Amino acid sequence: MAIRHFIWNDEDSRSMHILMNDRAPIIRPEERVNHITIPGRSGELTQVEGENIYNSYIQSLGIIVDGKENVPSVEAWLKGEGYVTFDTQPTLRQRARVINAITFNRHSKNANYYTGEVQFYCDPIKNLIDEDVIEVTESGTLLTNLGTLPAFPEIQIEGSGAVSITIDDKTLIIPDLTSGWVADCENKWICQNGVPQFGAWRGQFPEIPVGESTLLFTGNITQITIIPRWRIL
Repeated sequence: MAIRHFIWNDEDSRSMHILMNDRAPIIRPEERVNHITIPGRSGELTQVEGENIYNSYIQSLGIIVDGKENVPSVEAWLKGEGYVTFDTQPTLRQRARVINAITFNRHSKNANYYTGEVQFYCDPIKNLIDEDVIEVTESGTLLTNLGTLPAFPEIQIEGSGAVSITIDDKTLIIPDLTSGWVADCENKWICQNGVPQFGAWRGQFPEIPVGESTLLFTGNITQITIIPRWRIL
């Protein structure tokens, strides 16, 4: 039987001499909504804040440290912000922060074990740990979203002159492309060789919708490299 574990900032809990009481549950995050009370009307109206908008949540884990001598290193490790992977979803990771004070108590049945609880305040959206980079050289290339939500990719563009890139119904236009252009569709910025290019583009940042879609481009583009950043609920 595999030992229950989690990975925090690239360090496996098993290497930290940690055992777990239970596996981490798989949590579907809460949709972010507002409940509106209307005078004279029973019940409430539910207003969705936006499409695919979810709240962060707390993932609590009961842990057991094997050996009092290992408690200080565990205390130093389980703090701050980073990425966490739970063994119930080993191909995914999500941004999180350790938010609670952790009290270690001697185990009632084994004096060399110390128990505690760690709480991760988790971002609601997970990402694939390993994902293939997509290289496109022909307009009309089919894209298949491997996630469960629209993806906001990083798009690296090679070519020259006036070009456009379209995925689904969103088109990015660059009037004068030169080398080293990168579009970050999640953070909504474009740079050339690391320098932001304000006002040097028009249109919308492309997204990769759930399911299949087609990437179209115009102009002298020699290659498009996509880091997809697949998103999983």
